[in-house]
Amino acid sequence: MQAQQGRVRPEGKRHPIRDRGGFKPAKHAPSLSRNAFRPKFSIGCSVNIKSDSSKTGIDSMILLHRICLAVRLLALTGAVFFLAACQQEVEDYDVIVIGGGLMGSSTAWQLARAGQNVLLLEKQASEYTEGSSLGEARIARSLGGEGDIWSYMHNRTVAEVEELIAFLNSHEPGHSMNDIYTTSPVSYVRHRTHASRIESIQQNQVDRYEYAKTPQEADELFDLAMPPDTIMWREYKEHSGTINPQALIAYLHKALVLLQGDVQYRNQVDELTRDGSGYSLLVTNTETGASRRISAGKVVSAAGPYTGRLLENVAPYFDSLINPQRVFLAFFAIDPEIYHSWAEADKQRFSDLYPAINSTDPTPEGSFFTMLEGQTPQGSPIIKIGGHFQRSDISDLDSVWQEELTKAEIQWSRESTSRHLSLLDLEIGEEDLHYVQGYSCVYSLTANEFPYVTPVRNDLGEPDPNLVVVAGLSGVGAKGALAYGLIASNLILGEDEPDPMYQKAKAAFGYDRLVSDLSN
Repeated sequence: MQAQQGRVRPEGKRHPIRDRGGFKPAKHAPSLSRNAFRPKFSIGCSVNIKSDSSKTGIDSMILLHRICLAVRLLALTGAVFFLAACQQEVEDYDVIVIGGGLMGSSTAWQLARAGQNVLLLEKQASEYTEGSSLGEARIARSLGGEGDIWSYMHNRTVAEVEELIAFLNSHEPGHSMNDIYTTSPVSYVRHRTHASRIESIQQNQVDRYEYAKTPQEADELFDLAMPPDTIMWREYKEHSGTINPQALIAYLHKALVLLQGDVQYRNQVDELTRDGSGYSLLVTNTETGASRRISAGKVVSAAGPYTGRLLENVAPYFDSLINPQRVFLAFFAIDPEIYHSWAEADKQRFSDLYPAINSTDPTPEGSFFTMLEGQTPQGSPIIKIGGHFQRSDISDLDSVWQEELTKAEIQWSRESTSRHLSLLDLEIGEEDLHYVQGYSCVYSLTANEFPYVTPVRNDLGEPDPNLVVVAGLSGVGAKGALAYGLIASNLILGEDEPDPMYQKAKAAFGYDRLVSDLSN
């Protein structure tokens, strides 16, 4: 009998309803340890039955349900029981969210806050080993020009995370924004040809920043040795720095279960088809190989680079709109003898140099993002680096995650890291950067590199409010995760917000944009 991760919702139990004024937490929500969180388990049942209105149909369902409960009881006492009929328990959800990364988890949480009975399906185990949400650090930044969408998405997400933390603490104190965000200066190091961009950002800027246009100003402001062809500005704001996807996903799942939502890991959606006005999903347990079919009136697709494959039966055009590309990440540690020889002031200058976006090479392929993620047993910080435009085609999407970095990719990463560290004017060469590891990741690219948060277009050429797609988040997803989830949740529920920046972001990612892309 299949054991599925999730929860059993008591008969007749209602969900707390979110309004824009705050939370109404469930009075008897379970208390869960934040350090040892695991979603609850339900045993048995897999295949959906649609009840009929006849007394016979109802009586049959009641009898079947009682049998299933008996089997569960026997299973929990150690009995071995095989009963095929128990593969036919009703699974009743308002919304099914496909994909347990940052986007799917954020959307599921927002839906549960709104009182929806939510199932979140993720094909990996609870500890993710691949995917775009893997890891403990992504750059979180606010600085942008007036009306900048990315600044809005970051700051709205910070506000939404604050509400998430408040909700968790209402059930069990001890959660903190510092579990999700590491506040630090964010450095933007550019070739002088980018000077016009900072001038536009300066207008009506509300975030604190410092700007060095010359080597002398860089020395005075940052104590850095900046080349003459370089400019640099640095952002200072609470919760700008890095965001931890791994920790955020764990908290989102924890909160979802507290709201009686259901998180099922190792459950892969092999097929999504229309079923009347709703949808039918063929789901396979990747551990046991058992399959079941479930139905839902509403579905959110947050499948990342697998979006085209998932939607082939309901919105096949997404296969041409989303272009998965391989990117790579490399990790280096400074030689511990070198690092520990630095004065404390130099260690602080080093720390303040991360995270950063470095475009001192004027070509897109030469730019990179870099941040600190952990340290070695010897106490040396580990530097993570990747190139936003270091992209390559993918021959097999399922195996690309295991693809090792080439020698050329490792060397590019080492040289770029060395170039960034040269700003410190310390004696550290490429040979002092020890390669720790690297792994492949996947960008899901759209034509203009803006993501989609939109209903699909149905066969009649109209928006289908029952299927919303969140896709194409490459490089711009993590810092705005809960804002993307909020937009997706509102689309599914037919809700909206009057805020002009919300409307601007919604339009940039939304249905009219989808239709325009399909016509081009």
